[in-house]
Amino acid sequence: MLLKEHPLALLRRSWPALLFGALAGALLAALLSFIQPLEYSSTVRILITQPGATNIDPYTVLKSNERIAQNLSQLLYTSSFFENILSQAEGVDRDFFPTNEYDRRRAWSRMVGTTVEPGSGLMLVTIFHPDRAQARSLVQAATQELAKQAPNFFGFSVRVQVIDAPLDSRWIARPNFLNNALAGLVLGALLGLIWMIANRQRI
Repeated sequence: MLLKEHPLALLRRSWPALLFGALAGALLAALLSFIQPLEYSSTVRILITQPGATNIDPYTVLKSNERIAQNLSQLLYTSSFFENILSQAEGVDRDFFPTNEYDRRRAWSRMVGTTVEPGSGLMLVTIFHPDRAQARSLVQAATQELAKQAPNFFGFSVRVQVIDAPLDSRWIARPNFLNNALAGLVLGALLGLIWMIANRQRI
């Protein structure tokens, strides 16, 4: 009579393959991380307010500020904002960006990261760049552009204020070697587990 091998017995017999898959996945992910561009980041926190909205209940104002912050975060990715930011940023190598419009927009979209805190007008803006000083210059220019354009898009009562000055990353911000290695470890372990199950023997 053919019986399926007990899972624990199968695991005891095949754990070297599982371990090998996990370590190989982690090593491969780490190696792939090294071939990607190494980038620093600079992050600024801004607050969107409407000082003139005195006759509206606070909850409505907060939700309105949140929506404005979300819209501003999307506008930041547009080519018009990018060109204005690039023209204002000091010490930024403009040759770093591709001349092809499609590649240029994709490069900018990859460099920018935004986060809006729910229920508030707080927004984090992060710029990634191989040069820490240029990342800082770009995020400062981005903040200035947001403050300048917000009243034009959403009314002159809207104000954008910097509440946390740009904070530069101490170490490489991207790629995240630890996260990539852990993801590779898990993926490698899963592949090892699949191989182990697919090649189990019947006794």
